[in-house]
Amino acid sequence: MTVANAGLGFFPSSTSKKLIGASIVISSHFLCKIKDVRTCSSTTTVSFIMSSIPRSFLHSLPAAPHIDVSTIKGNISDEEKQLGANIFSYFVNSREESYGAEVGRRLRLVEMNIWGRDACGTAAQGQTIFEIDVEKDMCNVFGTLHGACAAYIVDPCSVSSLVVLGAAIGADGTGVSQSLNVIWHQPAKMGTKLRVVSTSVFIHGRIRTARCELWDKERDKLYVSAIHTTVNNTRPSLAKL
Repeated sequence: MTVANAGLGFFPSSTSKKLIGASIVISSHFLCKIKDVRTCSSTTTVSFIMSSIPRSFLHSLPAAPHIDVSTIKGNISDEEKQLGANIFSYFVNSREESYGAEVGRRLRLVEMNIWGRDACGTAAQGQTIFEIDVEKDMCNVFGTLHGACAAYIVDPCSVSSLVVLGAAIGADGTGVSQSLNVIWHQPAKMGTKLRVVSTSVFIHGRIRTARCELWDKERDKLYVSAIHTTVNNTRPSLAKL
């Protein structure tokens, strides 16, 4: 299934309106070689990675309530974990009237990683892992996880891997949803404990792509997999396609 504009990702609503109507499907299954802009002097790297990140906005967000970053596993610093948790919490938890907020608040952030973070020119991946139990209000009439609820879970969780990577390399990992390709492999029954694993796939210019998988935490079963593509629309002059 392909859904255009399935969600707003992690992006201020004032800019999301500019991309209404976009329906391009991108399914890139490769890693982008990214230079660490904090240690490299390449102006090309800065021009295609830095999208004039709204650092004042992201770094001014309140601390995520009920999240103790010391309990989150992973190979990044507590400071990076805190920033990622703050951003995720703001967009799924800060407004009770927001769509899916009740489900979003149940997502438990348990692990955050950056893979391949070396010196200049190495490939890097961001990864986040969430857990959530399938409850009655998340199910269809057959007592299994509703497809729309699965898509909602994929939206913020997948983008979180891009945000974590962006925070690590000094880039803006946020964006407006452009396409969401979801595959439902088998039904997840009510009571199932889900492990949501998201991995960044591509970040170049304004395009960001992430992969997300919903697994049974206690069994080796894959329920849902998805590819989510977003577009960063901040100062396009510095973020060329």
